[in-house]
Amino acid sequence: MAIWSITFNKDGNTVKMVTESMTKPTVEEASQKVLEFARREGFECQDREFGSAGGNNGGVKEPAVQLFEHYGITLSGILKAG
Repeated sequence: MAIWSITFNKDGNTVKMVTESMTKPTVEEASQKVLEFARREGFECQDREFGSAGGNNGGVKEPAVQLFEHYGITLSGILKAG
Protein backbone atom coordinates (compact mmCIF):
# COMPACT_ATOMS: atom_id res chain seq x y z
CA MET A 1 0.00 0.00 0.00
CA ALA A 2 1.35 3.43 -0.95
CA ILE A 3 1.56 6.46 1.31
CA TRP A 4 0.04 9.67 -0.10
CA SER A 5 0.52 13.22 1.15
CA ILE A 6 -2.49 15.51 0.88
CA THR A 7 -1.78 19.21 1.39
CA PHE A 8 -4.40 21.86 1.97
CA ASN A 9 -4.63 25.52 2.91
CA LYS A 10 -6.45 26.78 5.99
CA ASP A 11 -6.29 30.37 7.25
CA GLY A 12 -3.21 31.14 5.16
CA ASN A 13 -1.32 28.09 6.44
CA THR A 14 -0.39 24.95 4.55
CA VAL A 15 -1.25 21.72 6.34
CA LYS A 16 -0.15 18.23 5.31
CA MET A 17 -1.81 14.95 6.16
CA VAL A 18 -0.89 11.45 5.04
CA THR A 19 -3.07 8.55 4.02
CA GLU A 20 -2.59 5.04 2.65
CA SER A 21 -4.12 3.90 -0.61
CA MET A 22 -3.25 1.45 -3.38
CA THR A 23 -3.86 4.19 -5.97
CA LYS A 24 -3.59 7.96 -5.97
CA PRO A 25 -6.69 9.43 -4.29
CA THR A 26 -8.94 11.43 -6.59
CA VAL A 27 -9.73 15.02 -5.67
CA GLU A 28 -13.10 13.81 -4.38
CA GLU A 29 -11.50 11.11 -2.21
CA ALA A 30 -8.84 13.50 -0.89
CA SER A 31 -11.48 16.15 -0.15
CA GLN A 32 -13.54 13.59 1.77
CA LYS A 33 -10.49 12.57 3.83
CA VAL A 34 -9.68 16.21 4.65
CA LEU A 35 -13.34 16.89 5.49
CA GLU A 36 -13.34 13.95 7.92
CA PHE A 37 -10.02 15.20 9.36
CA ALA A 38 -11.43 18.72 9.87
CA ARG A 39 -14.47 17.32 11.68
CA ARG A 40 -12.39 14.94 13.81
CA GLU A 41 -9.83 17.62 14.75
CA GLY A 42 -12.54 20.14 15.61
CA PHE A 43 -11.63 22.79 13.05
CA GLU A 44 -13.71 25.91 13.52
CA CYS A 45 -16.72 25.79 11.26
CA GLN A 46 -17.57 29.03 9.47
CA ASP A 47 -21.15 27.93 8.79
CA ARG A 48 -23.31 27.73 11.92
CA GLU A 49 -25.97 25.58 10.23
CA PHE A 50 -23.34 23.08 9.08
CA GLY A 51 -21.70 22.99 12.51
CA SER A 52 -24.96 22.49 14.41
CA ALA A 53 -26.02 19.75 11.99
CA GLY A 54 -22.98 17.74 12.99
CA GLY A 55 -21.46 18.05 9.54
CA ASN A 56 -24.32 16.39 7.73
CA ASN A 57 -25.21 18.46 4.70
CA GLY A 58 -27.58 15.90 3.25
CA GLY A 59 -24.86 14.73 0.86
CA VAL A 60 -25.96 17.37 -1.64
CA LYS A 61 -22.65 19.18 -2.11
CA GLU A 62 -19.35 17.63 -3.09
CA PRO A 63 -16.73 17.32 -0.33
CA ALA A 64 -14.46 19.96 -1.90
CA VAL A 65 -17.32 22.50 -1.88
CA GLN A 66 -18.20 21.61 1.73
CA LEU A 67 -14.54 22.06 2.75
CA PHE A 68 -14.39 25.54 1.29
CA GLU A 69 -17.81 26.78 2.35
CA HIS A 70 -17.75 25.41 5.89
CA TYR A 71 -14.07 25.47 6.86
CA GLY A 72 -12.38 27.80 4.36
CA ILE A 73 -10.13 24.91 3.29
CA THR A 74 -8.79 24.39 -0.24
CA LEU A 75 -6.78 21.40 -1.42
CA SER A 76 -3.39 22.24 -2.84
CA GLY A 77 -1.85 18.87 -3.71
CA ILE A 78 -1.87 15.09 -3.68
CA LEU A 79 1.59 13.53 -3.90
CA LYS A 80 3.06 10.10 -3.36
CA ALA A 81 5.25 10.20 -0.24
CA GLY A 82 8.64 8.51 -0.36
